[in-house]
Amino acid sequence: MNMLQEMTDEKARHFLALSREMHWSFPSSQGTPIIKGQAPTQWIERAVKERESYVNAAHTLMEHGDEEAAIEIAANAWRLWMLARDLDGGRAFLASNLDKGGKKPSRARSLALYGDALLAFSKGKIEESRQRSQAALDAALAVNDREALTLAYLGLTRVAFEDGDYAKSASLAVKAREFALGLDPAMGQAPLFLHANATRLTGDYDQAAALFEQSLELNRKIRDQGMVAAELQNLGFVEIHRGNADAAERYFTEGEKIGPARDRYSSAMSIINKTVIAFLRGNKCESRTLLQSARSVFKEARIAPGADDQFEIDWLHGQLEKNARD
Repeated sequence: MNMLQEMTDEKARHFLALSREMHWSFPSSQGTPIIKGQAPTQWIERAVKERESYVNAAHTLMEHGDEEAAIEIAANAWRLWMLARDLDGGRAFLASNLDKGGKKPSRARSLALYGDALLAFSKGKIEESRQRSQAALDAALAVNDREALTLAYLGLTRVAFEDGDYAKSASLAVKAREFALGLDPAMGQAPLFLHANATRLTGDYDQAAALFEQSLELNRKIRDQGMVAAELQNLGFVEIHRGNADAAERYFTEGEKIGPARDRYSSAMSIINKTVIAFLRGNKCESRTLLQSARSVFKEARIAPGADDQFEIDWLHGQLEKNARD
C-alpha cells in the first residue's frame, strides 16, 4: 500500500495543521527562506524529508472536496522544495493543486501562485513566472490581503527587472513596499532590495544609495548576513558611479569580510570589485587585466552574471574602451 492510499482525511488534516506552524524567516526571499544556522532546524529537516506527505495530504483533501485546505497546504509548504533544491518537484506540487478545482480566489491561492511564480523565475521560465504573478495579483486583489498583494507585486517586480524595464520594476516595487507596511519586517526585504536595484539601473545613483542604505539597515535588523554582504557590495558599486573610490573600497572590504568568496561566482565578483577600484584610481592597465581575469572565471565556470552584475561589467568595459580610444 502506497502513501497516497494510506493518507486518511484525519492524517491529511494533521499535515494541514503542521503546515500552519511553518515559520519562514524570509518569506519574500528568492534565496533561503530561513536563517541559516539560527532557525530551529528540527522541524525544518523533518518537514523537508516528509514533503511527499504534504503532497499526498493536499491530494487527499482535494479529492475529498476541500479545495481551500489543499491550496492552503501548498501555500504554506512550497518553500520546502526550495530547501531541498528540488524546484521541479515544487512546481509539480503547486501545479497539482493550482490547476485543479474551481480556482476560487483566496489568500492561500494567491500565496501559492506567488510560490510557483518564484520557482518558475528561478528556473528561467520568465513568461510562466509573469503569468503566475499576474494570477497571484488578481486573486490578491479579489480578497484584498496585504501579504498576498505584497508578494504578487513582488513577483511582477522581478519579471519587469528581468525584462530590463527598470522604471517599471521600481514602480512595482514601490507598490509591494506599500502593502508590506505594517507586516513582519522581513516581508519588506525583497521589495526594498529590488526597489534599490531597479533605481540603481535607471542611473539615479543618489536615490539608489539611500535605498540600499535602508536595505542594509533592514537586513542587519532581520539578521540576513548574506544580504548584508550583498548590499555592501551594491553600495560599493553605487559609490563607484558617484566617483567615490575610497567609500566604494570600504564597502567592498566590509562586505567581503562578512561574506568571503566561497564559490566561483563570488570569486569573480570579488575580482570585479578590485577592477572597478583600480579603474577609478587611474590604474587602467591593472583594471583591464583584472576584468579579463574575472571574465575567465565566469567562462570557465560556465556561469552567466546576473543582470545587475552584468550591467557593471559592461559599464566598466565601455569605460575602458572609451579610455583606450581617448
